[in-house]
Amino acid sequence: MTGHAINGGLLRRMRWLICSAFFLLSATAYGGPFVCAVSAASGIALTYDPAALTPKWGTGTAAITCTKSGTNAATVYYELGINGGLNLSGTQSRAVSGAYQITYNTWTDSAGSQVWKDISSGRIKGSLTSASTSTVYVNYHVSIPSSQNVGVGTYLDTQTIKLYQGSTAMNASTDINPTVQTFGISLAVIAKCTMSSKPGDVHFNYTSFQTAPSLASTSFAVTCLENTIYSMALDSSTGTLLGLTYTLSLSKSGSLVGNGFAQSASINGSMPGGQSGTCNGAVCQASETRTLTISY
Repeated sequence: MTGHAINGGLLRRMRWLICSAFFLLSATAYGGPFVCAVSAASGIALTYDPAALTPKWGTGTAAITCTKSGTNAATVYYELGINGGLNLSGTQSRAVSGAYQITYNTWTDSAGSQVWKDISSGRIKGSLTSASTSTVYVNYHVSIPSSQNVGVGTYLDTQTIKLYQGSTAMNASTDINPTVQTFGISLAVIAKCTMSSKPGDVHFNYTSFQTAPSLASTSFAVTCLENTIYSMALDSSTGTLLGLTYTLSLSKSGSLVGNGFAQSASINGSMPGGQSGTCNGAVCQASETRTLTISY
């Protein structure tokens, strides 16, 4: 009876050792023949016009290079996530220029239907099958929403791509040790001014030899992007109509700074008194064209 008990114990230990050896062999088989990394990622450089009515889009490319060990054809699955940049506000990516910022979005597709982010459902996914070291190129997309009242400057951010990989799609999704690569975001807002309200006519009413000057004016408005330095000038500040001399001046002069909103100004005219003019009838009319130039 005692001998049977010892033999039974040895048998159970042998079975346990066999099971343990089988488990370790199975775990080693998950390693996979590829080691992948993001070997390059092109940055995004865009010029943004805040007055545009549609978003500004750009496309970048990430190169995934997978180094193969062994000679048989095998498949590696990958997922690309993104951290959102250095200047996140909640989940919103932002690029900054000094104290100013501009918001932008990252997408997995050019249609803007899937936000690119660092959870499995928001990553760019794919696979590569090869018997040798190979590189695959993946596009990503950036958009800048329209109608942002932002100042002139170059807005910068840095995004970090995370590459998850595995011998199955499930392994890639649950990879806890991704490789990383960074790329830059550069969004330029260039100086721009528009005549948001054009000047009208400067109309003088004058009677020969009147003692007081005849005054007239017209208003207009200029909209320049914030931080835009601009100036205004007339092609001439003097002229003569019907033998009557006049002068023109602008209500604002020198270097001006835009704020993203319409800024009003006026053209003021004066026709000095005591002039006879050349009108021989009861009423005479004459006109000439002057040019207002906005420089920025």
